[in-house]
Amino acid sequence: MRRKASVLGTLLIGVLLFSSQLKAQDLSAVTDWFNRVTLTTVSSGMVGKVNVSVGDQVTQGALLIELDQRKLNARLAAAESRREAAMQVNNEARRELDRSLELYDRTLLSDHERKLAEIEAAKADAAFREAEAKLTAIRLQKEYSRINAPFNGLVAALHVQPGQSVINRLDATPLITLVENKRMRASAQIDERVLPRLQIGDPVKIGVRGKWLEGEILLLGLDPIATSTNGALYAVEAGFTPVEGMGLRAGEQAVLRLPDE
Repeated sequence: MRRKASVLGTLLIGVLLFSSQLKAQDLSAVTDWFNRVTLTTVSSGMVGKVNVSVGDQVTQGALLIELDQRKLNARLAAAESRREAAMQVNNEARRELDRSLELYDRTLLSDHERKLAEIEAAKADAAFREAEAKLTAIRLQKEYSRINAPFNGLVAALHVQPGQSVINRLDATPLITLVENKRMRASAQIDERVLPRLQIGDPVKIGVRGKWLEGEILLLGLDPIATSTNGALYAVEAGFTPVEGMGLRAGEQAVLRLPDE
């Protein structure tokens, strides 16, 4: 009990010392993720794999979720076979056209026969290009059936589980929410009288969990979001980098210290 009381006393002293450092230009703020995105697939299908859990740290490019690949793999194999066959026909048609042109130059082939050879070569080339286009479309469908992390971050929410159907014909079904937590935001409200002296990029300090961290202004609101006895209040947001291992979360109370006049 004595040790617990000692720890609580130390924390209380830290809070009091931190509070005593506050100045007139300090604003009450709340922490938020620097970036939050809800991801989905372009394709529809059944969820095949979910490779992450809520709270997992992920790196950019990591495969998070993919739809069932069996049907797509079968279509891809068929498209690759059709492309291979079309390529062989196209190559042979080109060789046949070369032979026909050589015979035509030697006056051993009529204009009509030369024209027929050119038509067959054009048909073979068109069929090959069509097969290539279909193969590319299926490869894109495979790519669109997977969700890869767009940045290093933290899994904030999972909206599906393996075996669940995803239908994106009309409305996109959210599958996963990812947040960027290496950088964070502090959001506050600022008096209209103070707003004109601030600019995007101005250095500020963020006070959170008893520590002062360096930051910079990211946003100065254009429309009022509230009113006070002194007039309109506008949104102000600052970006900052938490201390390594701090484990800071969105929604924590913070202090946004503006630069001196």
